Amino acid sequence: MKYFEHESAATFDEAVSLLKESPKGKTVVMAGGSDLIGVLKEQILEDYPEKVVDLKTVRGGEYIKQDGDTIEIGALTKLCDIVKSDLLNEKAPVLSQAARSVATPLIRNVATMGGNICQDVRCWFYRYPHGIGGRMDCMRKGGKECYAVMGDNRYHSIFGGMKVHTTPCSVQCPANTDIPAYMERLRQGDVEGAAHILMEANPIPMITSRVCAHTCQEQCNRCGSDESVSIHGVERYVGDYILEHPDTFYRAPETETGHKVALVGAGPAGLSAAYYLRKAGHDVTVFDKMEEPGGMLTYAIPNYRLPKSYVKQVAAAYEKMGIRFRLGCCLGEDMQAEDLEKEYDNVFYATGAWKRPVLGFDGEEFTEFGLQFLMEVNQWMNKKDRRHVLVVGGGNVAMDVAITARRLGAESVTLACLESEPEMPASREEIARAREEGIEIMPSYGVSKA
Repeated sequence: MKYFEHESAATFDEAVSLLKESPKGKTVVMAGGSDLIGVLKEQILEDYPEKVVDLKTVRGGEYIKQDGDTIEIGALTKLCDIVKSDLLNEKAPVLSQAARSVATPLIRNVATMGGNICQDVRCWFYRYPHGIGGRMDCMRKGGKECYAVMGDNRYHSIFGGMKVHTTPCSVQCPANTDIPAYMERLRQGDVEGAAHILMEANPIPMITSRVCAHTCQEQCNRCGSDESVSIHGVERYVGDYILEHPDTFYRAPETETGHKVALVGAGPAGLSAAYYLRKAGHDVTVFDKMEEPGGMLTYAIPNYRLPKSYVKQVAAAYEKMGIRFRLGCCLGEDMQAEDLEKEYDNVFYATGAWKRPVLGFDGEEFTEFGLQFLMEVNQWMNKKDRRHVLVVGGGNVAMDVAITARRLGAESVTLACLESEPEMPASREEIARAREEGIEIMPSYGVSKA
C-alpha cells in the first residue's frame, strides 16, 4: 500500500479549494468507501495521488428531492438509496436500474452518486487494455465496443457505459463510417483523432465529401427536431485537413510483409484497396487504362463538383506511401489477367462501370452515353449543332450531365425519368440545384423513342 494524505472536507467549497491548491492529478476526491478501495487496490491509477479529499464528512449532501420538473440528487446519496427511491423508480427508472447494475449490494451500501461522478472511470477494461494481451481496445479509448456493457459490468462506473449500437447516420453511410465517434473528437478539438477514425472506413474523405449523396444526413437524429447536422461539410473539413498533412495520414508502413498485390483499376475502389493494402505492409501496384489515376473521379465527375487537383494530390500522397501506378495499361491488350496472377500473390479487379447500359428504345443508337458526355463534354458540345438537350435518367449522374450541358450554353435542358420525384435516386440537393439552373424536370416519364 502506498502512502497518501487524507483530508476530511467540511464543505464542498473546502474540497474544491484543496483540489485547486495541489498540482493537477496529485489530489483526488472520495465520496464513498468504494472509492477508497479503488485508490488503494493494485495501484489502479496511472498517476498515484498524493492526497485524498474525503467528501463523506460534508453535512447535508445526501438527499433525493423533486423541485418542479427537476429531480435533485445529492452528491453523497448512496447507490442503494437511488435503487429503492420511489421517486426515481417512478420518474427516472433508468437511473435506478443503472445504480442497481453497477455494483453488488455490499458495494451499493457505501458507493455514492458523487463518487461515481467524480472518480475516473473504474472500468477494468478501460484501465487495463493490455491486461489480456492488448486485445481489448475499448470504446472509451477509441475502440469499437464497450466490453463492460456487453455482460461483464462489475467494474464499470455508473456513467462508464458507452455506445453499444449503431446510429442511423452510420447505418445509412455506404462505408459505415462511425460518424458520431469522429464528431465527438472534433467537439474535443482533436481534428487528428477525428481524421484517424474517419480513415478507418474511408481513405479519401476529401473526395467523397464532395461527390457522395450524403444520405447519412437524411437519417440524422436532429431531423426530428430541426435539420440534420451538415455531415458532408464536416467530412470535407476533416478531409481537407488530412490532405494538408499527408505525411501524417499517408505514411509508408514501418514493416513490409513481402506480399505483392496488383490492383486493376485506379478508381475509388482501387484507390481505397490500395491504401489499406499498403498500410498493412504489402507491395502494391495499381494498373489503369487511362493516363491519369482516379477513374470516373478524374474523367466523369464535373470540375464544379470535384476539382481534379484533389485527385492528383491523393495520387501523389499514395506514391509517397510506396504505391506504384502503371497507367495507360489496358487489361486484355497491354497485359493479361493470367500473367498478373502469376507475377503477383493476389490480384484485385476493380475495372469500374464504363460500359454503356442498353435501355432498349427506338433510336437509342443516336443518343449520347451520359458518362461519355461528361468525359468529352467540350468536344461533344462543339460537334453537336443542337440547342435543346434531353437527359434521360434521374440519378446524380443525370443531374451532372444536365447541369453541365446547361452551363456550356445549351438553350434548354429537360430531364426525364421513370421515377416519381420522391423516388428519384438523385439527392434532394441535386434536384434543387438543377431547378436553380433552369432545367426542366419531368418525373414519371418513360422514353419510347429518340
